[in-house]
Amino acid sequence: MSASPPPAPDDSPPQVIDAAGDAAFRDAARATRLDPDHPWIGGYVDYEWRHLRHILATYGFALRGRRVLEFGANIGASAIVMSHLGAQVQAVDVSERWLGLARLNALRHGHMGIGWHTVNARDGLPFADGAFDLINCNSVLEYVSPADLPAVRDELDRVLAPGGHLLVTGTSSRLWPREVHSGRWLVNYLPRRVDRWIFGRAVERGLWPWALRAGRWAAYENLDAQDGGRRLLAARRAIGADTPSLRAMVALGALLRIGPGLLAHNLSCALRKR
Repeated sequence: MSASPPPAPDDSPPQVIDAAGDAAFRDAARATRLDPDHPWIGGYVDYEWRHLRHILATYGFALRGRRVLEFGANIGASAIVMSHLGAQVQAVDVSERWLGLARLNALRHGHMGIGWHTVNARDGLPFADGAFDLINCNSVLEYVSPADLPAVRDELDRVLAPGGHLLVTGTSSRLWPREVHSGRWLVNYLPRRVDRWIFGRAVERGLWPWALRAGRWAAYENLDAQDGGRRLLAARRAIGADTPSLRAMVALGALLRIGPGLLAHNLSCALRKR
C-alpha cells in the first residue's frame, strides 16, 4: 500500500499546486502528442470531481482511510479524486506511457501517496487476497480482451475483501447500435473476425452487460437492482445527467428486476461482494 497517508479530504476540488510537476506533466503530454489542456487530459481530474465524487456519495461510499484499487488508471484522474477524498489508493494500468502521465498528474496535484503499477491481465495483480474495500473500474473493462475477461473478473474478486464494493462506470455497452468511444455505428453487432476484412485493423467494441454479472461476479449483490435504481438516478441528477431516457431505463430495470445501469449505453453498476 502507499508509503504515506493521503492528504486530508477537502470540500474543495483537487488543485494544481506543484508548478514543477505541472510543467513536467505538460512537457510529457506534448511529447506524446497530447494536449495538456484537453478536457480528457489536463482537465480530467476536474471532470471526475464533478462526476465520480457525486456517484460515490450517493452510494454512501465514504473513502476516508479505505483501501481502494483503481483498475485502469489512464491519466490518473479518478485515483487522484479518490485520494483527495481520503482513500489509500493503488492504481494499475497495462500502459507504462499512461502511468507515467498519471504519476506526473498526481505530482502536480500534490497526491504522492498513490501507488502506481504496470500490470498484464494474464499475470494477475500484485496484491494480497482481500486487499481492497472498493475497486473502481472507470471506462476500462470494454478494453479487456474477451479471452482475458474471465481471468480479470477472478483477480478482481480475489483482491476485493468480503463486503467490499465493485463500482463500474462509463463502460461502453455492446447492446447499443453506436459504440460510445469511437462513434462507429453497428460495429457492436459485428463479429470481431470481420475487423481486418472491413476496417483493416481491430476496432473498439462495447461490453455485453451480462459480462458484469458472470463468473464470480454473478454472486455479488447489485445495489441498483435492490433499490429499483433510485441511487443511480440520484447520482445522475447530482451530475446533471437526468434525462427522460434514463428515467425510462430505471423504470424498465425495476420491471425486469435488474440494475438499470446495465441497460444504458454507458454501462454502470455498483456491486457488493457477499
